[in-house]
Amino acid sequence: MGTPLAWLLPALSLALLLVIIATDSNQPLFFAINSLSPVTGEALWVNLTVLGDGLIVFVLILSFAGRRPDVVWALLVTALLTALATYGLKALFPTARPPALLAHTVFHIIGPAFKANSFPSGHTATAFAFAGVLSLLLRRPLITTLLIGAASLVGISRIVVGVHWPLDVLAGAMTGWLCAVGGIAIAQRGGWGMRATAQQIFAVMLAAAAGVLLTYYQTGYEAAIWLQRIIALLCIALLVSQLPKIFNDKK
Repeated sequence: MGTPLAWLLPALSLALLLVIIATDSNQPLFFAINSLSPVTGEALWVNLTVLGDGLIVFVLILSFAGRRPDVVWALLVTALLTALATYGLKALFPTARPPALLAHTVFHIIGPAFKANSFPSGHTATAFAFAGVLSLLLRRPLITTLLIGAASLVGISRIVVGVHWPLDVLAGAMTGWLCAVGGIAIAQRGGWGMRATAQQIFAVMLAAAAGVLLTYYQTGYEAAIWLQRIIALLCIALLVSQLPKIFNDKK
């Protein structure tokens, strides 16, 4: 990807990460951001944080089925790269999360109090991977701004709910976006995912994931259950509207 946008965000994330390390401000910044929930209420951050959940973002790919096969293929490749990169980095840097190091009386926890595998933030990486693919393929400034803003809020929410450090979030943003760059490059070289048969398989697979999301999947944040179900229903409805196009294409 030769566009400056492909490298600007990861470069900025890396710069901020290095500044936090150099100034030893990871924990003070965590406390400052984590203190937002008593001011704004918990519901906002719970609903934002689930937008980085892997299955929810996976189901969101369904909204492009039948409309943009190139986007579907690139997002699926990127999802695989992001999962491999995130779990690989977590194994390489086994960092403790805030609930493992801080007394629960000095900060706010919303939802599960995860303690291990802090670096990088998987939710943030997933959100930025999704935002990266759409930004780089759609190339619409307003959409790009909204996507990066939403992904940034997902990252901030991981600090507000008390399970990630600022360094985790910046590393997640950088990881997810770079995986989007790599995912697009791979998808544009591999033609199989653009074939009608492949797109039909993807549609069935994503529809099954939407069914799981709608029925019994648990994100760990019960207050966001209605958002989870609405996303599943909307994506299923969008798929239904495109079924003739997806399954009548014989190419």
